[in-house]
Amino acid sequence: MGFNTPDHDTMAKLRDEAETNHKAYWAENGNGYEPTGQFFPGFESGWADACSALSSGNELPGDLEQWGKQRAQENGKDVDQDWEWVHGFKSGAGAAQQAGSN
Repeated sequence: MGFNTPDHDTMAKLRDEAETNHKAYWAENGNGYEPTGQFFPGFESGWADACSALSSGNELPGDLEQWGKQRAQENGKDVDQDWEWVHGFKSGAGAAQQAGSN
């Protein structure tokens, strides 16, 4: 199985769909919770990291949650406070892997 790095338009489409779904989930289930806006940049970071790893012939870590937390800390995020960034990161990494797999 190979990997072809998806283009920016594909990333933007999948990112916007994921963010819309994230906001819709919290609107329906959040009891007044308002997303912090960290999902979007987390998704883009996860996408970029996954594309970099996969296009270099590497596999993604088996635990995307832990990888997201590690990358959040490296980006100056507080893992407990910025869980939406981590969630976005995981979504972005998974979307990139799926979009570029052939």
